[in-house]
Amino acid sequence: MAEFISTFITGFQNVVSRNLPLQLKGCKILGIYDGLVHYSYSGNSRDLEKIIYFNNTFFVLKVNKGKGLSFPAMVNALASEKKYFLINKGTFRVRFIQENQFAKVDKSLVRKAEDIVLNNSKLKIDRLSPETEIWFSIRREGFAFCGQLISKREFTEKNLNKGELRPEIAYLICAFAGLSGSGEELISEPFCGYGSIPVQLAKKFRFKKLYASDIDGQKIQMVAAKKQLSGRDDIEVFEQDALLLDHFEDKFLDVIITDPPWGFYEDIGDINLFYQKMFSSFKRVLKEDGKAVILSARKEEIEKAASAAGFSAEDSLHTLVNGKKASLYLYRYIGK
Repeated sequence: MAEFISTFITGFQNVVSRNLPLQLKGCKILGIYDGLVHYSYSGNSRDLEKIIYFNNTFFVLKVNKGKGLSFPAMVNALASEKKYFLINKGTFRVRFIQENQFAKVDKSLVRKAEDIVLNNSKLKIDRLSPETEIWFSIRREGFAFCGQLISKREFTEKNLNKGELRPEIAYLICAFAGLSGSGEELISEPFCGYGSIPVQLAKKFRFKKLYASDIDGQKIQMVAAKKQLSGRDDIEVFEQDALLLDHFEDKFLDVIITDPPWGFYEDIGDINLFYQKMFSSFKRVLKEDGKAVILSARKEEIEKAASAAGFSAEDSLHTLVNGKKASLYLYRYIGK
């Protein structure tokens, strides 16, 4: 069975370990680290491109583990055996990566690595704009690999509105929520903004009803027009103040999944007061066993407000959103 390595956004390794076997039937996770998963899969390698949260994906040539890992030792280990390359025609270059940063190595080592590829494939060298790359990567966890880059996804914000969540982050947030899969949950995104989270919920998850709302009427018009959300009886998009949630009766919702304003790009007044009102609103509309999944870059403020409102973090993780440190929480109301 072929082995692969894929990278993903930092902090979500526990989510990926639960989610990947569900998305990629028949795969087996061999190891998982911060931002990287090593797994085996016997299906079509093109299936890997469908995993929304994968950045770079490699066909594994060699894995090395232990202390004192070095690039010369990795190249020598690869030279000692005949290798099969998944992409066997076209052009390539060799790259060396130390703890996620490209590293300079002696030219003789580069040539030796190139010779290994040339002797085991029909690939030709192109050091400027190759069709594939062979990576020798060493990580701080005592894990290193040599792999052929077979898929690369560039995530940029150029096609997104300011403050809009990237699709893969929105998906991972929804996966982190641990939805039951029964299709019986009532879910709300009360700060839906441009609709990143509702779109992923609509595309990839089951629910009884999804309520997407925001206080900004213009954004609501944009969200309501999205093809993934319009024309469905189980999705309702409407204008609403998340600090009131007056569309809902008491103890109505099963799950809230949201990315509320951080107070960096918009004026929301006193962030502490904002979070106090938010948790008070959530507490009223959530069922007794309901949960709130919240993304925030205001770690100290949100944790303080949650605790004061009687919420406890059942799970949490730390990640980067557009280069800024952020935390994701799964809260449940435990009372005071």
